[in-house]
Amino acid sequence: MGIKLSKRKLKKGRFSLYLDCNLEGKRFKESLGITLEPPTCKEARQANCVKWQLAKLLRARREIDYLHTHYWSKLPPLFQVSNAQRHSDEETETLANPNEPIDLQEPDSLDFFLVAASYQNIYHRKDFRMVQAVFAYLKQFHASPLPIRDITRSFCTDFFCFLQDKLHGNTPVNYFKKFKMCLEYCVEENLLPANPARGIRLSQYNDVTKEILSTKELIKLTLTPCRNPEVKRAFLFSCQSGLRWCDVQDLCYKNIDFAQRHLTLVQKKVAGHSQKSVLHLHLNENAIRLLQESHGAPDDPVFRLPSHSYSLRLINEWTAHAGLRKHISFHCARHTFITSIMARGASIKTAASLAGHSSTRHTEKYIHIIDKQKQQAVDSLPPLPL
Repeated sequence: MGIKLSKRKLKKGRFSLYLDCNLEGKRFKESLGITLEPPTCKEARQANCVKWQLAKLLRARREIDYLHTHYWSKLPPLFQVSNAQRHSDEETETLANPNEPIDLQEPDSLDFFLVAASYQNIYHRKDFRMVQAVFAYLKQFHASPLPIRDITRSFCTDFFCFLQDKLHGNTPVNYFKKFKMCLEYCVEENLLPANPARGIRLSQYNDVTKEILSTKELIKLTLTPCRNPEVKRAFLFSCQSGLRWCDVQDLCYKNIDFAQRHLTLVQKKVAGHSQKSVLHLHLNENAIRLLQESHGAPDDPVFRLPSHSYSLRLINEWTAHAGLRKHISFHCARHTFITSIMARGASIKTAASLAGHSSTRHTEKYIHIIDKQKQQAVDSLPPLPL
């Protein structure tokens, strides 16, 4: 037996709320007549939040009515009469003024997980699964209910430490940023006076410590077959161009001028918030050969790739088959490109331009790798009989 609050997607980004009932082996739906509008402004988000709370109250009322109707008769007569009368009195008092606003919870005592559910309902970015994962880890850290007043700066710091213990690389930082976004949503909805996570120092993982392929390793990978040739072609192209996964995935033939060996695209990661989001890149002979292995219309994608997670599995399988004892991700191809051109004499300004960095600040972190390679080159000189 159960009554679940559900939603059905309508046209133009609207959602209709209904009750999904499973009572005495029979399953049916009951419309609530409540529609959530697209969250295009603060007023719409506030209205949707109130509608969601109202729908939850109606679900609870429907469940209480069902229990009262189907199980009250099994109670002793004396208990049944006295409580039935009390229930009637309470019902009369409650419904005396149907136009009176519903008394929702005080903001500071509201369960944060309810707010998180409301936030997820209006979150429409592609990394929605990451947001879901963040709140799954939050439930591991603190069980529901979690009064919103208990989310303090120390709570946020402890949660970030929890994420660092559970996850690796830049994932804890990225997850915590999504958590902070939900707290900002609470501030916008006047549920919190200020964001308690604001100003918390996040220890960023230095992604340049990820593995980088040497020239010999890159040649070995080129000669090793991969179970998915498109993944291999895309990875090797990234090693020759420095494009990120998201840009390789969206790359179309219209972005490439084969006659001039030139590539032009808008970098997806920085589009809209960087003056250098448009990347102009000269393509070398290796990159052109990789691109010419396939042909298509101007709007067709150059690479037909599986999901990012499955591509990583294929890359790990491919590199292991090549005998490389390194943990290689797709982003390692970009690191390989930047360090390779700097090792061959490109200035930091040139490397920043080719990588599509908004400033040399992002490129400076590669300098210590080049210095280490120079030191290894000097140390590799043969000894003299002195």
